[in-house]
Amino acid sequence: MVDKEVPLYAARKTAEKNVVLDPAGFFVIELYAKGIRVEYYSNVYRRKRIVSGRLEAVFTGVRADALCDTIAAHVPALLPTHYLYLGRELLRAQEAFAGKRAYVQGGC
Repeated sequence: MVDKEVPLYAARKTAEKNVVLDPAGFFVIELYAKGIRVEYYSNVYRRKRIVSGRLEAVFTGVRADALCDTIAAHVPALLPTHYLYLGRELLRAQEAFAGKRAYVQGGC
């Protein structure tokens, strides 16, 4: 039973110019012959700006849920919005791999 009004939000995509980059790093997602390959890079800063990345871990698999769980266990300091983005992209990659289609990682 609801004893108060709760807000209802219409879904809308965040404009790319408003996306906050994760200070913990970034991911590169690619398909290869056996499945999905995810590279995690920590950010390299110069003068308080991200200029590059340092490869910290590589994850492989064929299922988005398993990849998400494994990444969350080994890269626990991401922004919540980054985990959501990663889940969406890994599902797209899984569908592309299963359908033998090309996959290009989308932007934020």
